Amino acid sequence: MIQREPIPIRRPRFSVGRRVLFITLGALLLLLSLRGIATFWTDYLWFDSVGFASVWRTLIFSRVLLVLVASVVAILLLFANLVLADRLSPRTPLSTGGPDEEIIRRYQDWVEPRQLKVRLIVSGFFGLLIGLGAGAWWENYLLFVNSESFGILDPVFDNDIGFYVFSVPFLRDLFGWGFQFFLISTLIVAAAHYLNGGIQIQPGRARVAPGVKVHLSVLLALLALLKAGGYYLDQFDLLYSDRGAVFGASYTDVTAQLPALRLLMFISLFAAILLLVNIRIRGWILPIVAVSLWLVTSIIVGGIIPAAVQRFSVQPDEINKELEYVERHIEFTREAYGLASVEVRDFAASEELDATGIVANRDTIDNVRLWDPSVLLTTFRQLQELRPYYQFADVDVDRYVVNGEPTQVMLSARELDETGLPGQEWVNRHLVFTHGFGSVVSPANTVTPEGQPDFLVRDIRVDRPANPPFDIAQPRIYFGEAVDSDNFVIVGTKEQEVDYPLESGDATVAFNSYDGAGGVEMGSFFRRMAFALRFADVNTLISGQITGDSRVLMVRNLRDRIEKAAPFLSADADPYLVVVDGRLVWVQDLYTVTDRYPYSEPASTARLNAQNSGLPSDFNYIRNSVKATVDAYDGTITFYVIDETDPVLRAYRGIFPALFSDMSEMPENLRDNLRYPEDLFRVQSDMYTLYHVTDPRVFFNNGDPWQIARDPSTTPSEPLRFTFPDTNRPMVPYYLLMQLPEEDDLSYLLLQPFTAATRPNMVSFLVAKSDANEYGDLIDFELPRDSFVDGPGQVGARINQDPDISREFTLLGQEGSEVIQGNMLVVPIEESVVYVQPVYLSARQEGAGGDIAALPEFKKAIVVFGDRIVMRDSLAEALAAVFGDAPPPVVDDGDGDDGDGGEVPDDVEAAVLRLLVDADAAFARADEALRNGDLAGYQAAVQEAQSLIQQARELAEGVTVPTG
Repeated sequence: MIQREPIPIRRPRFSVGRRVLFITLGALLLLLSLRGIATFWTDYLWFDSVGFASVWRTLIFSRVLLVLVASVVAILLLFANLVLADRLSPRTPLSTGGPDEEIIRRYQDWVEPRQLKVRLIVSGFFGLLIGLGAGAWWENYLLFVNSESFGILDPVFDNDIGFYVFSVPFLRDLFGWGFQFFLISTLIVAAAHYLNGGIQIQPGRARVAPGVKVHLSVLLALLALLKAGGYYLDQFDLLYSDRGAVFGASYTDVTAQLPALRLLMFISLFAAILLLVNIRIRGWILPIVAVSLWLVTSIIVGGIIPAAVQRFSVQPDEINKELEYVERHIEFTREAYGLASVEVRDFAASEELDATGIVANRDTIDNVRLWDPSVLLTTFRQLQELRPYYQFADVDVDRYVVNGEPTQVMLSARELDETGLPGQEWVNRHLVFTHGFGSVVSPANTVTPEGQPDFLVRDIRVDRPANPPFDIAQPRIYFGEAVDSDNFVIVGTKEQEVDYPLESGDATVAFNSYDGAGGVEMGSFFRRMAFALRFADVNTLISGQITGDSRVLMVRNLRDRIEKAAPFLSADADPYLVVVDGRLVWVQDLYTVTDRYPYSEPASTARLNAQNSGLPSDFNYIRNSVKATVDAYDGTITFYVIDETDPVLRAYRGIFPALFSDMSEMPENLRDNLRYPEDLFRVQSDMYTLYHVTDPRVFFNNGDPWQIARDPSTTPSEPLRFTFPDTNRPMVPYYLLMQLPEEDDLSYLLLQPFTAATRPNMVSFLVAKSDANEYGDLIDFELPRDSFVDGPGQVGARINQDPDISREFTLLGQEGSEVIQGNMLVVPIEESVVYVQPVYLSARQEGAGGDIAALPEFKKAIVVFGDRIVMRDSLAEALAAVFGDAPPPVVDDGDGDDGDGGEVPDDVEAAVLRLLVDADAAFARADEALRNGDLAGYQAAVQEAQSLIQQARELAEGVTVPTG
């Protein structure tokens, strides 16, 4: 054996350069550490400022607790194993003649006086490495501790659904951690025994000391026990199998795969016993036998036999073998997506609708949306942004009572555009330009003679408040949809904030100073230092404009703000603005989702917005259980629970009791503006194309598949998660304010039409109601199976093929103009389907960056009913051209009893309304004639309108109405 003299160790001499380098690195590490501490503290201050400090503590302490417990357990067990390894190893001089002898001897000589330190370092390093991963379990752990019952049992294991949603994920985390820990521990212990001489590898054989064998056998037995636990959990994964005809446990899974997993579980237990028995037997024969048995069984029983059952037993008789499991799949999928409660109604799709029916449904006609949101957004931007530092990010569709009538309106917030500021200096970006101002509102169904929206709220007129409900006392928008959360502002400083532009006088803008309660107080020097570190912005610390009373507004994007407060909820793609008690309030729909609902088909998310939807790509259960609101001025966040029956939400409410508010606390006028969320309805509609079928045999045979109707519009489309060809772009659902068949009141609803999968005819339309007393009601109106009502795609093709319309499109599209066909609206009226499509004209001009769209204007309305297609200058004219005039009324002469105490007969009221519709159309023709300089035509049309109004007045006065 070679003996070497020890090499003297020279202490390094550090040069000045090295010292500077070390000092610099140390300062950088200190700065990064301080920034992390500052971010941690200011996060707490933010949560405290919005009233959710307890949420922050739960989110932080749950992670810390899990990491601490997992790390301490791992460190203690590793340390104990290393102590045991040292005591069990013989630590005798090696004389193997192997190549590692010298290395092992030197290791032993070096470790001998440092055993405690080595154990602490090794166990501490690997224990922390293993323990840190436990922080990711926080949500599964909290749901496990606060689990709720679904009240539904799975048909295979007879467990409540809550066991799979709340318990199994955390048990999986524990199993994965335990298996990882004992695997790493076994490797570390084996290495320790080798270095201590307990395992000696000699040419041709290896020697293992008896104590070492005991130690390793016990660790391997524990791994075998954990593997048995893994097989126990694997059996529950069969409820999410995709082996059979449908998602969920199939015939093969239940009759072949499940017994195989249970057999493998017992073989793992048997292997653990053999490993323990092997302690008293020389050699490693029994462990080899156990591993061989496990391998053979897993291949034959776990793989070959189930495959054989599937191929030779199921496939020849699949429909009978799988029918029971298909039925379970349908039932659980419909329940998971809220489709079990869909009410199915017959819809006659009659072609008997006439002018009288149109007049009788005047409320529906008056609220047909003539403005496409994507087109109107461009119009709003052109007409109402007013300054380069304002922007409109989106147009929301809602309904309000205007002049005593329920009216569908288009509303958009005038937010601050941080990229369009007149200067990008620090003071401008963070102290002066801090907020947007006001909103614009226009009815969805009215157009000015110039083809522009007929604004209810426009411009910035603080001295002329709008009429209720749009009298906005606090129009300033500090928190919004378009703002970047990385861009903070500081308010309440010595510097005045730009409030809004002035149209007259010497000054160009008005100034204001924030007096709201939002934001975090800057306070002391240490807080300013913390914010300076968080934002990496020294101006926050040294600016003389900031006082102790100033407030920093951060996380101002409403979606980021909500996600920070409740990261476990998924957000809808389209938050919308509501006017509540003179304030602007954002409403954000939030979802609870899970991918652990047994038998339920994973969601189709192809039609969700690729950029804005917060829904994950993989889930099979969804509920819209929470409506969050964010005040646009002070950023106040409120989470209202609207579905207390959702077990997932109940579990989160148990975890974060201070986060949620009851629905009863929501202001009444806010409740009147709630909408059924579009993302949820898209998912439900996509699932309903197949899961409207409840007969398992028909479902298995794919006997009645539907598809989402094709969209024939040419408006700018949102980016969807799946790229559809332009010729087969699916329609997205749209909001309507209308009277449904066999109902007396108007309903605000979402509507989605379906066509047959094998033909383009419409077969059904699904609606979701939004009004408070029927919120969430889903109704499927199914057309007769022998009907051949054209679907929206067919109607779009017929419009484009109509020679008169095609010729007019060609004329309108000349000289750089572009014809835009708006959303195709399916409007159910009584028992008939009427199609309405608005047409816009937009001039285009060449710009440096390509074509720049100019101001789009409403030009035409197309109405299609049956085989009649008409395009006119207004919807009233198009309806009159399709349905003609109402029949003359039958007026009671007073001799007979009208059966209702002298009230206006229905046919008289209908005739009056018809005359008024015709008068409205005549006035529209008069406006058009005046724009074209046709004074004679203008006069004739006005006279016609006046005559129609006089007829309506005489008709109404001819009926006696009782006075009491």
